[in-house]
Amino acid sequence: MKINSANYRHHVVVFACLFLVLCTSAASFWVSSVAAAPVDTTISSKGLTFSPLRTEFDVAPGTSHEGILRVSNSTDKSMTVHMSAEAFKVINQQYDYAFSAESDVAKWVTFAPQDVNLAAGEGKDVAYAVGVPLAAEPGGRYISLFASTDAGTDGGGVKSRQRVASLVYLTVLGDVSRIGRLVSLSSPWAMSGESQWSAALQNTGTTHFRSRYEVRVQYLIGSGVAASAAGDALVLPGTVRAVTDTLPVPSWPGIYEVVYRIGLGDTPAKIEKRLMLYLPPVAIAGTLVALSIVGLVILLRRKH
Repeated sequence: MKINSANYRHHVVVFACLFLVLCTSAASFWVSSVAAAPVDTTISSKGLTFSPLRTEFDVAPGTSHEGILRVSNSTDKSMTVHMSAEAFKVINQQYDYAFSAESDVAKWVTFAPQDVNLAAGEGKDVAYAVGVPLAAEPGGRYISLFASTDAGTDGGGVKSRQRVASLVYLTVLGDVSRIGRLVSLSSPWAMSGESQWSAALQNTGTTHFRSRYEVRVQYLIGSGVAASAAGDALVLPGTVRAVTDTLPVPSWPGIYEVVYRIGLGDTPAKIEKRLMLYLPPVAIAGTLVALSIVGLVILLRRKH
């Protein structure tokens, strides 16, 4: 079949325009992918600072644990800091906290001193002790150690208070259990750049455990590893925690097997496998260019 020269020129123009649009779209997709990449930003707030932010330890009933906190004043004015303790728990899978000053566990904590005077730019150590009663049941206890100070008044004359916390993850020794379960796992079947996987981890035991996980992106042929990453998440008893992390990115496009190994406390680690297609923007652009060239070649052959 033959096409007249006017139709031929029309088809060539159409394919040329299509080629330009596809390449522009691919380039725009690549730029947007790069622009959407998260930027690591650290915000330093001046005022009352507290360390360490988190502590884990075990205590036998009838004994105590002693520790040191560091409280610092990074303002240009003196301040008085008050130390206090409250029990905390998590209220959802994202691990938002709820605090309670009325809990008996908060009464296990003592500070020396309880009120600290800090000059401008000064830092001091504060000793604390957690005394576990002899009759305490084995299992996890969760305490927030607070340092607070009056932060002055706002424009409306309302007094405000600045409060920072150091979280304590305490296990009362005895017959404790750490029973984990993988509730769900979501893994992307295709990715063109940075992507995330997520899981829900449940702990039906009596104390917390740290779930250590490893993600490996493997070649389908052989046992080679194209990319890998690892991390951990603390899971409290009687809760389900949502865990989200970045999927490691291989160097070359292709189809890979993603192997997840997720620690579950005293329960054996869970191993899950998923297939994943990796097609970066450059490969997408190359594919579009190749398709456009093939289309032009077909048109030229039909002309002749």
